Amino acid sequence: MMKCCQIRPHMPPLAWCLSCVVMLLAATVGNAQDKASSTTKNPTYKSLPPAGIAIDPARRDSLASRAQSLRSLLSKTQSAGDRAADAESSDVDWRPHVSVLIRAVDLALTQNLFFKPNQVDAADRLLNEAQRRLDAAASGDRGLRLLGWKPSRSDQPQPLVGGFVSRIDGTVQPFGIVVPAGFVDAADSQQDGHRMDVWLHGRGDTKTEIPFLIERMDKPGQALPRDAFVLHPFGRHCNAFKFAGETDVYEAIEAAERLVHIDTDRIAIRGFSMGGAGCWHFAVHDSTRWFAASPGAGFVDTLVYQGWGDQPPFELTPARRQLLNWYDVLPWAGNLRNTHVIAYSGEVDKQKQAADRVAQACEAMGFQWPYVIGAGMGHKIDPASMQQIESQLAKWADPTKQTESRLPPAKLDWTTHTLRYNRAGFLTVTGLQKHWDKSVVRTDWRTEDVDVPRLVINTDGVTAMQIDWDADSWAQIRSVVGRPMQVLIAEVDDRVMPLVDESSEPGFQASLWRTGGQWKQGQPNPGVLRKRPGLQGPIDDALTEKFVMVLPSRPAKHGPVQRWIDREIRTAQRRWREIMRGEMPVVQDTDVTDDMIRDCNLICFGDYGSNTVLRKISGRLPIGWNRDRISVGDRTFDASNHVAILCYPNPLNPDRYVVVNSGLTFRTFSNNSNSRQIAMLPDWAIGEIRPGFDDSILPAPIAAEGFFDESWQLAP
Repeated sequence: MMKCCQIRPHMPPLAWCLSCVVMLLAATVGNAQDKASSTTKNPTYKSLPPAGIAIDPARRDSLASRAQSLRSLLSKTQSAGDRAADAESSDVDWRPHVSVLIRAVDLALTQNLFFKPNQVDAADRLLNEAQRRLDAAASGDRGLRLLGWKPSRSDQPQPLVGGFVSRIDGTVQPFGIVVPAGFVDAADSQQDGHRMDVWLHGRGDTKTEIPFLIERMDKPGQALPRDAFVLHPFGRHCNAFKFAGETDVYEAIEAAERLVHIDTDRIAIRGFSMGGAGCWHFAVHDSTRWFAASPGAGFVDTLVYQGWGDQPPFELTPARRQLLNWYDVLPWAGNLRNTHVIAYSGEVDKQKQAADRVAQACEAMGFQWPYVIGAGMGHKIDPASMQQIESQLAKWADPTKQTESRLPPAKLDWTTHTLRYNRAGFLTVTGLQKHWDKSVVRTDWRTEDVDVPRLVINTDGVTAMQIDWDADSWAQIRSVVGRPMQVLIAEVDDRVMPLVDESSEPGFQASLWRTGGQWKQGQPNPGVLRKRPGLQGPIDDALTEKFVMVLPSRPAKHGPVQRWIDREIRTAQRRWREIMRGEMPVVQDTDVTDDMIRDCNLICFGDYGSNTVLRKISGRLPIGWNRDRISVGDRTFDASNHVAILCYPNPLNPDRYVVVNSGLTFRTFSNNSNSRQIAMLPDWAIGEIRPGFDDSILPAPIAAEGFFDESWQLAP
């Protein structure tokens, strides 16, 4: 076995399989007590975040008063320097970098989130920093200088914190960013921009906004690559950077790019523990986005990690088994071919089994990547291993070491199970034969035995896709041909096709779709409803982009149904507040505006009579619901004790979802481990209202459930 600065050879398949069996049995035994408590009547799960400690009332009042004063001052601040800056760059707003500090204190006060006495002083410190930033903004400071970066300290890394306004719920979410030693303002004008590593943090039930911000203000962190910025997303606390936490990572990257010139070709994804789990899923879902991925000690699935085998503490229906393909890593592991990977495990860390299994899966597919094992290490990274990882990442990031090719890179071997993850380099998949089944695209250049280079594309399970070469890449292609060229020769599933540029945008863009068993250039009929990127389900997907909760203005037809709806409204709001660290935007059904319909997914609660939005569109939804019955195809359910739960393209705006009677589908059962935070309901479900039902795992006993087909119709 190789130690900290060595790359571990993989076990032979038989030994690996036996090892996995032993680990699985051990995990099952280790989780027996947890599993038993999960199946008992009305089990108790931890609060997330946990309750805080009592603090001195006078200090509480002082903090509340200061926060209110700063909020008022922030809302009034509009200096002449600010107007000038906004005139030059109207999309850059400095206020989130101030309000994120105030909001952290507000949340701790209103949600009882002080966990240590010294966090009261920390809250004062954040408010002091908010005041400093208000003063600095009035003086014209912007960007990194507003955050506190000091040129006089450029001989050492400088950890800073900032905030951005979430496009999902409009709340201000925090992030940390470490400015590398040696950075000066003048360097930011460099043509290629700066390397940036995204570091995903580990789980900490009490690491809410104040502890996170203080840590990111004081500690540069263990990962400190030379001449590179390090971004630390908050990621909505403890959800392993999934769902809204996933969206937040991309928004934090965008926020960093507004602060400093980042080279988009040199962004790495990294993390440890819960952050390692997040790193794995970003690496396999969006493999071409990162120049490298470096996951450490992160789980890669739910069933094995929890020690459940195929018998979790809930019924593993076919739909729930398919939904595991959303965040389980192994079904996507082949995508790691499309980036650089260097993984880490401690030699005696029980989490090592996760990276071992990914390594074995990749080896079975014919490729390997460096795997660093920390000698004698448990759940931590030793300095020698970190040094080895940093050295390897630096080599991959060095632009002078990249080989120049006459043609732009086109080699892909890419898998998806859902159009939520549909981009790989120059290729975007826009249609699948069947969601949650494995779909594959393989591409490369063919230059032998042809007069003009051909783009070869082979597909399995894909029905529509788009090609997009930027101006530089298209110029490379045309230079190889040696003459003006307006078409791209493609060989799609053995059919040779000349593709014509469809767009006036720079570069080359073309769309293809499969009809009648043949590929053709063009797009499917836009007037035909179909699953497409950003509108493919399941229910939880609607809560990863901008939404508004729509409350009913009338009572439901049946008392039990209304009581269930009232409870679910409270549950959805509470879960979003606690787990996603935000506030659900809420309106009455009678107050829904055209702008909301245009811009937002509508999360509607009620039956088809009590909610005016649902009443307006009820005849255009595939599931019927009247006073007497709920109809799903040829099946009916008693409307006095059943409810419909679903997501569907909003008939008032098919570019957005309408959701009926659901917030996040993972419930308090998931608080014990972020690996349990998985989608529990597919596109639609029928819930039975049953007195005394334990709703910690599901909102109700599920009488029926399923996915809509690719045309958003009920599947047989």
